[in-house]
Amino acid sequence: MYIDMRLRPPLASWVGKANFAKGIYYPVRIGFDRPPSAEARSTQLLLREMDEANIQIGVIMGRQSIEPLGVIPNDEIAQCVEAHAGRFLGWGGIDLAQPMDACIDEVRRCVTQLGFKGISIEPSIARDPSYARADDPRLYPIYEECVRLDVPVNISLSAVLQSTVDRPYELGNPVQIYQVAKDFTKLDIHVAHAAWPYVAEMIGICFVCPNVWLSPDQYMIKMVPLAQEYVKAANHYFKDRTMFGTSYPSKPLKPMVDAYSDWDWAPGVLAKVLHENARRLMRID
Repeated sequence: MYIDMRLRPPLASWVGKANFAKGIYYPVRIGFDRPPSAEARSTQLLLREMDEANIQIGVIMGRQSIEPLGVIPNDEIAQCVEAHAGRFLGWGGIDLAQPMDACIDEVRRCVTQLGFKGISIEPSIARDPSYARADDPRLYPIYEECVRLDVPVNISLSAVLQSTVDRPYELGNPVQIYQVAKDFTKLDIHVAHAAWPYVAEMIGICFVCPNVWLSPDQYMIKMVPLAQEYVKAANHYFKDRTMFGTSYPSKPLKPMVDAYSDWDWAPGVLAKVLHENARRLMRID
């Protein structure tokens, strides 16, 4: 049974956002049919699609960003996790437009009260435009609290993400992860979208920072340029730090599992990518 590290169910706050919208130019959808559950905005249909794809758990990454991606309340994520026991896990989104004391309080609440498995921040698309990079020293208290609570932090990075919110393209460059990883060697840093198309830069940082984990999700398929470099790195260097994700609803579940399985994997690596690494990252027994 697999773990999808980036799955956005049709929550009330999500169905009106760009991820679920029709009729817009969304290049990451090219080459795949729209998931029926996304068209129907149906969680029950999504659960059936998860079963068909052998996906046991979908990880719901919290989001507190600018429109059209917007804000997904952490309590709404927690309600979904509780309503469908064993099928979803939450990571708390932190609104960087709030005072830092409030951010730290929310980190603690997400972990100790809501039972979330990690914390997610998106400085490059934050609601406070004064934030732009993950290595902004103002964010260090969040990293310190994650270390104290022994939970990983997610930082979403990609050029497509920047384009969606009309923020500078270069803010998708993962060089901003380097100093954070060096300053917080006990912090596990999960990079959603694996900073595509800055693939070489991302892989280079992983070489020298053993606490950085990659989830290329929708970009690790054969039709995407440079995707083979993620696979090459996973086969030879990062077999314990590369993870599977669909980016649903941008991609359908079963075709994405098939696309990942279609790569030429070294013995034992695919199982690590599809579920074993995610379990270690999230401290799941």
